[in-house]
Amino acid sequence: MTLHNVLKTVYIDNNDGNFLKYEIIGEHDQDIHFAMVFTEVRLIKDGISYSLWSEVDNIKFDHLEPPKNTSFQREVKRDLYPGKHICSVINECKSHRSKWQMA
Repeated sequence: MTLHNVLKTVYIDNNDGNFLKYEIIGEHDQDIHFAMVFTEVRLIKDGISYSLWSEVDNIKFDHLEPPKNTSFQREVKRDLYPGKHICSVINECKSHRSKWQMA
């Protein structure tokens, strides 16, 4: 059994009314593992409309931190790694939403 902590849930749209829900999973605000992405699905059964959230993607944030367990620096970066904290992760979710298209 695995227990996941939902640190924050954010809803992001592109001003089109189609929201994606991002559940940010981790131990605390400085130790974030991934984000689960959901889209709203509407079902109509016997004239009754139902809304539910369906998972469509998972986002990993390993690229926000420098590689671990390396013996020496292999490259020089102009920009620093932002780290996996809540602000940088929300920015990654915004970037994901701007590129995601409804099918």
